[in-house]
Amino acid sequence: MIGLVENKRILLLATLLASALIAAALFTAIVPTAAAPTSRGFKAILKDGVVELYRDGELVKTIKAPEGAKSVEVFTSEDGGIYFKFEMEAPPYPGKDLEEKAIEIVKNSPRVQEVIGSDYEIVAVGFKLPSSGEPVIVVVKASDGTCFRLTVDLDQGTVESIEKAEVCRVELTSRAG
Repeated sequence: MIGLVENKRILLLATLLASALIAAALFTAIVPTAAAPTSRGFKAILKDGVVELYRDGELVKTIKAPEGAKSVEVFTSEDGGIYFKFEMEAPPYPGKDLEEKAIEIVKNSPRVQEVIGSDYEIVAVGFKLPSSGEPVIVVVKASDGTCFRLTVDLDQGTVESIEKAEVCRVELTSRAG
């Protein structure tokens, strides 16, 4: 009797294992063709903002690439459609020039040298975009750990005010109304 129960368990386990293997094989065979289209002899090359599409080594078409494209891959679908996948450069954020200008003003300010000294670290820069005449806030941390909030006028190229700050971060607020 014990031998019969053991045989049934082994038969059940073998059936489950075989079913799992068959299901895995079917899944592996079906899914890649549905999820990953192939290029079917197409090759795309990105040169100077233009995509050159080749099929079997022969130039088929050229198209303009999107601004900031670094590389391109080509795919074809089951219905014959051609698709491009572009790797894009992240655009520079619009305030980069303003931030650099504010930092340069702080570094060259005799007033900052006089109040804080020359040994400090610029911790944060904050401003509203577009900079419509509004001052830029620069937070610096002195060598002794004291934080200062500097108000910089980009148009005049000067540091308007230097105040001690409780925290070393920029806190911009806006008023609704």
